[in-house]
Amino acid sequence: MKSLLLTVLLSMTYFFSWSQESFFKVEQDSLISKLISLKTKINKDIYATQFYNIQLFNGEYEKSLEIKKSILLKFPEEMTNLSFETPNYKVQMGPFRDYRKAIDLLKLIKKVYPAAFLIEPKKPL
Repeated sequence: MKSLLLTVLLSMTYFFSWSQESFFKVEQDSLISKLISLKTKINKDIYATQFYNIQLFNGEYEKSLEIKKSILLKFPEEMTNLSFETPNYKVQMGPFRDYRKAIDLLKLIKKVYPAAFLIEPKKPL
């Protein structure tokens, strides 16, 4: 009889412990929501402009053209850019979104152009 009474009592306790419900409401200032959405947009904009480049050469125009032609023959699938910054021309490959791909390609390029280096994206302020 004691065990039956104990079983019924424990069953009732178990039943009532699961019947509890809880509701809560989080009240947040609308300014917080605006700030979060603004921060998300800024992060997306920063990510969209962050790329790695590999600089192969910095110097005279004729030498820059030679290097650009030779690198296009060795790596035709990669984008190569010739630009001018006073007083020199620069030959760069990229842009690369993936850091790992840029490093792997840099290792291959350094065998031919040992002075090549990776240009990392600018850090946001």
